[in-house]
Amino acid sequence: MQMKYLYKYTPEIVLFICLLAFLGFKSQDSALDRMINRDGKGYYAYLPAIFIYHDLQFDFTEKIEAQYYPGNPAAFKDFRTNHGTRKADKYFPGMAIIWLPFFLLAHLFAWLEVFPMDGYSFPYQYSIALSALFFLWLGARWLQKLLKKFGSNDRTAAFITATVTLGTNLLYFTVIEPSMTHVYSFALITGFAYFTFNMFHDFRPGWFVKSLLLFTLIILIRPVNGLIVLLIPFLAGNMTTFKNTFRLVVSERKALISGIIQMLILVSIPIVLWYLQTGKAFIYSYGNETFDFLYPSMLNILFSYNRGWFMYTPVALVSLFGFAPLFIKNRFRFYMLAGFMLLFVYVASCWWIWFYNSQCGQRVFIDIYVVVALLLLFLYQYFQKAISRQLLTTGLIVLIALNFLQFYQHSAHIFPTFNITGAIYRDSFFSLTRKAKVYIPAESIAGKRILENDMEGSKGLMWLNPGTRNDKVFHNGQWSSEVNQKIPYSVGLETQLDSLFTTNNRVICIRSWVFSPREVSGITLVVDFQLDRKSLSYNQFMLDKFISVDKWTPVEVAFYVPRNLPRKSMVKVYFFNPSLLYEYYIDDLAIDFLSLKNNPGYRRIDGVNVPEKRSLK
Repeated sequence: MQMKYLYKYTPEIVLFICLLAFLGFKSQDSALDRMINRDGKGYYAYLPAIFIYHDLQFDFTEKIEAQYYPGNPAAFKDFRTNHGTRKADKYFPGMAIIWLPFFLLAHLFAWLEVFPMDGYSFPYQYSIALSALFFLWLGARWLQKLLKKFGSNDRTAAFITATVTLGTNLLYFTVIEPSMTHVYSFALITGFAYFTFNMFHDFRPGWFVKSLLLFTLIILIRPVNGLIVLLIPFLAGNMTTFKNTFRLVVSERKALISGIIQMLILVSIPIVLWYLQTGKAFIYSYGNETFDFLYPSMLNILFSYNRGWFMYTPVALVSLFGFAPLFIKNRFRFYMLAGFMLLFVYVASCWWIWFYNSQCGQRVFIDIYVVVALLLLFLYQYFQKAISRQLLTTGLIVLIALNFLQFYQHSAHIFPTFNITGAIYRDSFFSLTRKAKVYIPAESIAGKRILENDMEGSKGLMWLNPGTRNDKVFHNGQWSSEVNQKIPYSVGLETQLDSLFTTNNRVICIRSWVFSPREVSGITLVVDFQLDRKSLSYNQFMLDKFISVDKWTPVEVAFYVPRNLPRKSMVKVYFFNPSLLYEYYIDDLAIDFLSLKNNPGYRRIDGVNVPEKRSLK
């Protein structure tokens, strides 16, 4: 009896686990950790624009960025595209529609609790987090019901629901990035599949109306998800049921007209908004962002280290084996589902940026995780022996644990936010701590000069603070540089820049080993560009969170050189210790002066720090 209740309330258990993860990993104090972030800023902006600022040109954006996302270029998202002299939000308004109740609740709460009623203060941010958790629960509830409609028992339906919600990157995009579309699309597409299945196998006019309403919302969130219309024959199960049900739908004039009217009302919303923003009823709002159907990246989107779906969501790869029993049991459904999946993967891979700047794997497939769940069910139904099912269950539990690990790694930024290569993947896969490391593509480098100091002896006048050399602790050889309260500056480098580069696209990469006997706050790497002893661009990189206590830790940090530095400018590189109590040590310091090719793609490499802007006169 207790297990029966456990199966029944699986969606609520999933919701509770996600709530704990949210409380453990999200911090409203960080600009990058706000609930409304990245693409979510554009989806959400319709609500404050209409209800607070009455400004569909979104001129309030700069003020909001300065107030709630200060000093954080990574958090900035300009969602506006130019259309003549006017601007438009490039995103469709579907998310704003489903967020409206949560926004109004937050607006009321802000008024009652004297929070700023500006659309972005505490209540508004957390209303988006609440909406993501709600839609996760709703999607899980619909999924569990749909699995039972396909013949699953309570235990299998509950386990597959838990696997899809906790064993995939759906967890990350519910908890860490709740303003992205994917948990909402997952819920709506799952609901669409559930109501459409009911329409075919237990016909009621209301099922058609609900399916059409959800389908319209799905398109208004991400138009490409309109491809799920191809799932309808699969859900019917055979062509006879498909045809007969649609005859019934046409005969139910009242339900048909009601559904079409609701659909037209919803579809008119983006048209009205486009007209109010640009004066045109129809526009392509995404600007230069398009599909290129002649150059799909199907293998990359599935298997690449750089957000390949199967690389980061192996549960999805396991689910593909469910096609085999489906082929045996119902070939009509097999061809319909396989055709849908091939087309969806093809279209998704044709987007101009096929990896979608995604975190924690490939996010675009989260929307159709109902398919993953059904394929897992077909696999369970195929295995008649208990041992086979137990092995499958054990394997999926291992993959759920792996997903929790990767959830942590991506939430803690152990995996970098930029393009991930095989080397980066292997370097990050088993790590539980974030590393100070930079990955500069080898093909971007046109020239390199390296200056090194192993601390074993005097290296010349360009090397600063030789008096910090000591033989107490060392990484290699017998000497290191001790940075303490007496001399807070390490052995460092001071040199003129002009002769070290061959192009104007310049990067300085500092590599060293750091040893801290105890936890020291404020360990800082400084790169200071100067002219006549006056600082032109002073740059700091805080190392506290990267340094392991009582262990030599490798550090690798890179900075772009400002492009408009005067001739004969100098650079000073050193480590600084602000602590009045504790020391730390530097050894094997190497500084790479990299001349990069002038390709625009190499002028802003992810992970290379942009220099602080000062007056370069």
